[in-house]
Amino acid sequence: MSNESMYSLITKMHLRLNKLIESKEFDLLDEEVLHYSRRLDKVLDRYNRFYQKDKQLKLDPCRLETSVNCIYS
Repeated sequence: MSNESMYSLITKMHLRLNKLIESKEFDLLDEEVLHYSRRLDKVLDRYNRFYQKDKQLKLDPCRLETSVNCIYS
């Protein structure tokens, strides 16, 4: 999934959660609110893990095309 589609999904879920909270009269302990909030948390957690992994791969000198640094490490 591309970054743009992840951003879009997260944004849509966030907006839906906001509407759900409003419809439940701002009862954050409502079961439906809690359930949807957990779903959003899982999506955010997966995105963050993917982002961190991707970021580490890009910074890893052994993964760069010029891997001369890896020969000496």
